Amino acid sequence: MAVLLLAAACGGNDDDAASEAVEVAPVQISGDPLGPIGDSPEADPAFGQSVPGLSGTAIDGSPLAWTPGERPAAIVFLAHWCPACQAEVAELTDWLEAGNELPEGVDFLSVVSLVDSDRDNYPPSQWLADEGWPFPVLVDSSDNEIAVAFGQAGTPFWVLVFGDGTLAFRGSGRIPPEGLAQLFDQLLAPGDG
Repeated sequence: MAVLLLAAACGGNDDDAASEAVEVAPVQISGDPLGPIGDSPEADPAFGQSVPGLSGTAIDGSPLAWTPGERPAAIVFLAHWCPACQAEVAELTDWLEAGNELPEGVDFLSVVSLVDSDRDNYPPSQWLADEGWPFPVLVDSSDNEIAVAFGQAGTPFWVLVFGDGTLAFRGSGRIPPEGLAQLFDQLLAPGDG
């Protein structure tokens, strides 16, 4: 399974997650924002544009950074209160626990955004720990700066990045695990990105 190895993923030691958990934190974004997605993912005006790099804090309190252009990447933006996000996390986690794997060679990063302590399923750190979410989780700022920089339009929101650091796809909605594996294969196809 391909994951970022820059920080411990949420879902490890529950004692550490509970004592060190972070729900929002300052972030640094390097590069130009992608702008709005437009009418549809198929006609995304940002397709092929360089995506911004990210650094900030993982949900477990450790530093976490991601630099585009090192390897293909998939980024999923999750909101704790979103029923589709809750279903997406549970389905992908169950699929992986059943012995399935995502293809090697693609980094997978999660971003928790739109955090609201007055909404359901708060805090997101506890939700993801309870689900056993195995991927690195970067927390967005209280102003949702990462979401804005990537043009987030709904949740879950997926961003796929070619190995050269340019945008391959972004869009809202659930992607079944099998479909995600197919998208990873496309990111790794010769001649893309």
